[in-house]
Amino acid sequence: MLNRHKSPLLGLWNGVGGKLEPEESPYASVLREVREETGIALADAHFGGIVTWEVDGHPSSGMYVYIADMPDGRASDFDKPVETDEGILAVKPIEWVIHPDNQGIAGHVRHFLPPMLNYEASREYRCIFRQGKLVECLSLPLQESYAVGVN
Repeated sequence: MLNRHKSPLLGLWNGVGGKLEPEESPYASVLREVREETGIALADAHFGGIVTWEVDGHPSSGMYVYIADMPDGRASDFDKPVETDEGILAVKPIEWVIHPDNQGIAGHVRHFLPPMLNYEASREYRCIFRQGKLVECLSLPLQESYAVGVN
């Protein structure tokens, strides 16, 4: 997990990631972003689904979400938090991440992460925000156009 130094989600724990480079697939992007932000070279990642946002009634942006196992021997690299340019990296227990009382985590994560970790069918998780607050997270069938080029 990354406790972000920058907006959006300044000061909150969230997964690592970033923007797609031109001509880059979402899969290649996740492998690159994880390597750049953590120093970890993933052998593989599993497409979990898409998370989109609607803010005050207007569609906003979204992200592809991938799930990956920590390579053998790398978890001990993060036994203690590690300061980076992006934020503070640390391994956090899943139970802590999805706990309903955890106010230090990006609020929408607990809605989409459990089914993705259980390798359920990929879906779109549409997070609806009103006046800066998450009011609903819908689980929707994944539109075929989103799934093109994810691997």
